[in-house]
Amino acid sequence: LNPEQSVALHAIEAALADPETARPILLHGVTGSGKTEIYLQAIRSTLHKGKTAIILVPEISLTPQTVERFKSRFAETQDMVAVLHSHLSEGERHDEWHKIHGGRAQIVIGARSAVFAPLENLGLIVVDEEHESSYKQEEAPRYHARDVAVVRGKLETCVVVLGSATPSLESFHNAQRDKYRLVRLTQRVDDCQMPLIRIVDLRQERRNSKAPAILAHKLRDAITDRLEKREQTILFLNRRGFSTSLLCSNCGEARQCPNCSVALTFHRTAARLTCHLCGHTATVPKKCPECGQDALIYAGFGTEKVESTVAQIFPQAVVRRMDSDSMTRKDALRDTLRAFRAGKIDILVGTQMIAKGLHFPNVTLVGIINADLALHLPDFRAGERTFQLLTQVAGRAGRGERPGEVFVQTFTPFSPSIQFARHHDFDGYAEQELEFRERCEFPPFNHALLITVRSPHEARAKLTAETIARHLRAALAPEFKVSDPAPAPLEKLQGQFRFHILLRGVAILRLSRLVRGVLDKLPVPEDVATAVDVDPYQLL
Repeated sequence: LNPEQSVALHAIEAALADPETARPILLHGVTGSGKTEIYLQAIRSTLHKGKTAIILVPEISLTPQTVERFKSRFAETQDMVAVLHSHLSEGERHDEWHKIHGGRAQIVIGARSAVFAPLENLGLIVVDEEHESSYKQEEAPRYHARDVAVVRGKLETCVVVLGSATPSLESFHNAQRDKYRLVRLTQRVDDCQMPLIRIVDLRQERRNSKAPAILAHKLRDAITDRLEKREQTILFLNRRGFSTSLLCSNCGEARQCPNCSVALTFHRTAARLTCHLCGHTATVPKKCPECGQDALIYAGFGTEKVESTVAQIFPQAVVRRMDSDSMTRKDALRDTLRAFRAGKIDILVGTQMIAKGLHFPNVTLVGIINADLALHLPDFRAGERTFQLLTQVAGRAGRGERPGEVFVQTFTPFSPSIQFARHHDFDGYAEQELEFRERCEFPPFNHALLITVRSPHEARAKLTAETIARHLRAALAPEFKVSDPAPAPLEKLQGQFRFHILLRGVAILRLSRLVRGVLDKLPVPEDVATAVDVDPYQLL
């Protein structure tokens, strides 16, 4: 361990020695600073005290690589480590629970539901990448695994460590208020430099070239340079498919999903149009269904198109794609990562699957194809998510001896999320964003509560939402703010029209009770459903 890692481990061990008074520890370490090694040694210390440990990782990061690293370090007995995640078969899940229940497993590693693992004598819970939105379960029972971990730590007097290169503003704010203890790792392991981040202004690119290119000239040159040096490249785009919509150049009609208010995405491999929200698929029409003209064009692009374009530009390179469409085979993910590590793949194109915790020392170039995708969503966390994602993806570059370089393609180069990420300045970003949140009375300064009213009949959903809002205003004290009901940004989803009512206030338990009381008393038509989400992570 380097000096910073030793200080961090010492802080965790001090908490393990006196869990009664210990606060949760927020471990803020830059990408590649060796957080996993600290977790491993902290778990070893926990086991020495005769206690057990849970480590939570985002579902997407639960790669065979991560699991193997833990299992090989704690190989004393075959059943020492149990693994829990959603891709286990029924039989595998039964075996793992049996291991935990029988007391044979001392360590559980898993996705969000592993926070409930019935380990006896719990000493440590680690939540890695604690900022990840996948820790929030969006269906009932709704919960946030990070918050459950903190509460379980309190109930069972065990130490909780939250780790991230880009902590959530909720956790960072708690550290500022001394509810959590902040421990920092500012250096990468082995003195590797943080990658140099270059911004490519796509508006300039557009002006300088006739057709908008997927890869800017500077990024193409950088890829050529890496191929000559036998170094590897990762290209990131958080959008699947070949093109994002099928448009008619005659009448302007875009093929929409009949169940959701989004355009269908064209997948070339499957030769079908697919809705990424409800799974509806359709064949590709020969002519426009609206005007009958043979004038259909493919607009926009996803990872599939990036893969085929890159393969055309660099025919000598081995290009592979890593997204949920291409990774459907059971061992596809493991095989792709193995081939990439062995240097058999030159360029890896992918969605956020490639942003998380992967360590490839030969990757010296990362290209972010479009940094704006999540930035302009109607959600107060859009900027925070963009900052986190850019920082995490950029962190895949330059983790070996050779320095890394990152190209960020964007139409909004002066956005704070992009500028602060460029300078690796988390504190600067957090300060500005927290100021904005406080001014607008958003979390973490207030709690939010989202009521979604949905029905196959738009008028009924709207009327019910208006009735609920009226009753809430009458029942709630002025300290609670109630928004006017509005159509959800994704107005129609899976055949249901949706309306949102957003409530804000500090006393969230009281607010939840009052809302529940109002909803329980109100008669709602049979074909209308309501859902309540406390501190929602998605406002779409």
